[in-house]
Amino acid sequence: MDGLIILSYDQLYYRLPYFLKPGVVSGHAFLKKREKYGRFFRDIFSFLLSSSVDEQSSKAEEELRFFLSSIRKKRLFYEIPSDLDIREIPIIDKSIVLQNYDQLLQEKPYYIGKSSGTTGQPLAIPFSMQAYQKEYAFWWYHRSFGGVTRGEKVATIAGHKVIHVNTKKPPFWVMNHAENQLFFSSYHLSNENLRYYIKALNRFKPTFIHGYPSSIYLLAHYISENEINLEFQPKMIVTASETTLDFQKRAIENAFRCKNYIWYGNTECCGHITECPRGKLHIQPYHSFVRIVDEQGNDVQPGEEGCIAATNFTNMAFPLINYNIKDVVRLSREQDCSCGKGGRVVDYVVGRIEDYIVTPEGRLVGRLDHLFKNAKYVRSAQVEQKAVNEVIIRIEKEEKFSSEIERVIYDEARSRLGDKIQIVFDYVDEIPKDTNGKFRFIVQNLKIRNVMPESSTVHKS
Repeated sequence: MDGLIILSYDQLYYRLPYFLKPGVVSGHAFLKKREKYGRFFRDIFSFLLSSSVDEQSSKAEEELRFFLSSIRKKRLFYEIPSDLDIREIPIIDKSIVLQNYDQLLQEKPYYIGKSSGTTGQPLAIPFSMQAYQKEYAFWWYHRSFGGVTRGEKVATIAGHKVIHVNTKKPPFWVMNHAENQLFFSSYHLSNENLRYYIKALNRFKPTFIHGYPSSIYLLAHYISENEINLEFQPKMIVTASETTLDFQKRAIENAFRCKNYIWYGNTECCGHITECPRGKLHIQPYHSFVRIVDEQGNDVQPGEEGCIAATNFTNMAFPLINYNIKDVVRLSREQDCSCGKGGRVVDYVVGRIEDYIVTPEGRLVGRLDHLFKNAKYVRSAQVEQKAVNEVIIRIEKEEKFSSEIERVIYDEARSRLGDKIQIVFDYVDEIPKDTNGKFRFIVQNLKIRNVMPESSTVHKS
């Protein structure tokens, strides 16, 4: 074995000439297509399209009771009460899951999903066939809100490493013929390269675009600033995996002349929130059983914020009950919506507690995208905190950016963060992304739970 060099799949792929890459990507996608779109996918997708929200909720309650009853009989890791009251079962989090991983694993998995671990240790989640295919049924159910069907042209820009990061010249994309999908790199979105992306989109003319909001926003900003007339109009755009900021959403919809729908999910498949055609964010009741809980584990009331604690009642391979994702949402006071596309309404998904800024007074301030609601001549922006008494507002500015615009942003920040915190501007050529291609709008370097006074409050913008 001395001198033997073993190359990883990525290394082998990157060494291929470009003309072979679509074949490799398409072949891999063809095999995955068979795994994703089996009998469970077909049955669940058909049920979602043909049923009412009440019918979906009723079926969810029925399957949840069966799920809890099965786990109780097996005497697994959980202590399930005889009345199957899920609110009597302790709430768990990732650290507890990692400590008891082997006890939770119940059968040979059909598929293993892996979290990126950007805010902590990565977690591998085993899935049964039914749970895995159910997730794709919900993907396509949401796409049906915009009239998108399987087989139509899809453009994806979501962290896929389709081209080596050191590549300097286009193409920065690769075709997946198995699903009529053009994968774009989210690692090459420079001012110099954006024109190539727009040309590729105009050639491909996708019906549907989905990906990271930060990536699609850069395209939208470039289109608007350069007054580019697109040669196509998508039916819908779906942004996911990062918080979609208000100014990003407006720019995307203006540039592409279609609705930008927000999609929330997670690797554990515990909790699924989707935007309906009327612009409201709905918890999907048949996806998983979702509770919104406070720090004591009590269910919050409408108008209050809490963390998502969910139960994926379909995944018997790795049952997660009352699993606290630690993503923060606010349950809406206004629960009425005539769309018929989902259950309870939330006002927003903030993200994790690490997505807040903590002030010297102990307030937690989220949703700071309001600082850039009039973000003209700001290509991209980020807020970083390294100390309790200071925040850094990092900006990629354009030529017409002025001191007057800086002052507007400063005043917005001061009005939300108060007078006791220093606000520093840092102007850069490019804001770096995480290794997985995701963009973090809030970079919180404090161990936030350790610096918050006991009297800390969350500021609801």
